[in-house]
Amino acid sequence: MNKNIKEMLIVAFFTAIMGQIHFYPFGTEFRITIAVILFPFLLLYFRNLLIADTAVLVAVFVLITRTAIDILLYNNSFEVSLSRHIPASFFYICYGIIIDRLNFRAHTDKPLQFLFIIIFADIASNFLELILRNHFINNPFESILETVVLTAIIRSSIILCLFLTIKYYNLIIIKEEHQRRYNDLIVITAKMKSEIFFLKKSMQDIENAMGKSYSIYNRLNDEEKLTDREREQLKSDSLELSIQIHEIKKDYNRIVLNMEKILPAREAGNTMEISEIFDVIQGLFILYIEGLNKDIKLSFKVKEDYETDKFFIIISILNNLIQNSIEACLNDNSYISVTSEMDDSKAVFRIIDNGKEISDDIKELIFEPGYTSKYDPNTGLISTGLGLAHVKMLTEHLNGTISINSPRKGEKEFMLAFPTDELISGR
Repeated sequence: MNKNIKEMLIVAFFTAIMGQIHFYPFGTEFRITIAVILFPFLLLYFRNLLIADTAVLVAVFVLITRTAIDILLYNNSFEVSLSRHIPASFFYICYGIIIDRLNFRAHTDKPLQFLFIIIFADIASNFLELILRNHFINNPFESILETVVLTAIIRSSIILCLFLTIKYYNLIIIKEEHQRRYNDLIVITAKMKSEIFFLKKSMQDIENAMGKSYSIYNRLNDEEKLTDREREQLKSDSLELSIQIHEIKKDYNRIVLNMEKILPAREAGNTMEISEIFDVIQGLFILYIEGLNKDIKLSFKVKEDYETDKFFIIISILNNLIQNSIEACLNDNSYISVTSEMDDSKAVFRIIDNGKEISDDIKELIFEPGYTSKYDPNTGLISTGLGLAHVKMLTEHLNGTISINSPRKGEKEFMLAFPTDELISGR
C-alpha cells in the first residue's frame, strides 16, 4: 500500500475516534470535540500529505464512525443517523480546504499568523455546520458566536502549544545528537591520524624496496663481472628486499584490520528504502549546487520502492554519477533526473542530464582507470580519472552492468541494472 495512503488512513482513523470525546454546548445535535485539535496536528506531522484530500477522507471516516455508533448503541435508523452527522463531515472538509488554501504549514515559524489561520478555519467551519443544521433559527446569534469563537481560540492555542513544544524538544534532541556525532568524529579522526603514520611508513618502505630492486636488476645485467663477494651481497640484498616487502604486507594488513574496527559495523538486517537513499542524496546535492551557483534542476523519482541492504554501495555509485553530471552541466536551464524502477528481473537506475555529451569513441574509455577529460584551468590540475572506474567496479561487485545511452537529442543517460536478488532485501 502506498505510504501516503497509510498515513491518510491513520489521520482519518484517529480523528474519527477522538471525535467521540465531545460535549454539546447548545443542547442540540451540534457537538464540540477534541478531534479538531488532533486533525491539524497530524497534518503538521505528516507534512507530505495533501490536506484537502486527507480532509475528505477524514470526513468520510467521521460520518461512518458516528453513524455506526448511533445505529449500534442507540438503535437509531440508518437514515436518521446519516442525516444527523452529515453536517459534521462538511466541517472537516471546510476546515481542510481553508488551512490548505491559506497554506498553514508555511506559517509554523510565524506563531501569530499560524494561530490566526487555524482560528479562522475553526470558526468558519463551525458556522458552516451550524448553518447546515439550521441552528440559527431558534438560537441567539450572540451567544453562539461567543461560544464558537472561544472554542476556536482555545483549541487553536492548544494546537500551537503542542506543536511548539514538540518542535523545541526535537531541536534539543538534534543538538544533543550533533554533539554526540561530533565527539565520535573527534575519536575517529584521532584513530585515523595514528593510522596515517603507518601508511607513511609503508610508503617509505615501498620506496626503499623499489630502490633495492632496481639496484639488484642493474647488477644482474653485468653478472659476468660479479665477484663472489658481490654475488653474496646480491643474495643478501634479495633477502632484505623480501623481508621489506613482507613488512609492507604486514603493515597494510594491520591497517586494514584497524580501519575495519574503527568504522562502525553495519547492524544485521539494517536496510534503507530507495526513496530514503534518494532523500539523503538530494539533501547533499541541493546544498552543493547552491554553493556552485549553478542553474541545475535536480529531480528524483521512485517508480517502485523497495528496501536494500546494499545502500552504502548504491549511495557511493549514485554520488559519483550525479557529481559527474553536475560537472557536465555548463549552461543555464540544465537538469539532472535520477529514476529508480523495476524492469523484469532487474533493478534499474537511470541518471539523465542535458549537459556535455560523450562521443561514441570514448564511451568505453571513460570507465578505464586514469582516463579523464577534466581539467581545471584555475589550478592547472587534472582529474584523477578514477571516479567512473570506481563506479564500474562497484557495479560489477553487485553483478550489475552500466551503460551510456542517448534517450533524446541533447541528453545522455547512465543506466545501471542490477539483479533483483542481489539488490532487493528479502529476495
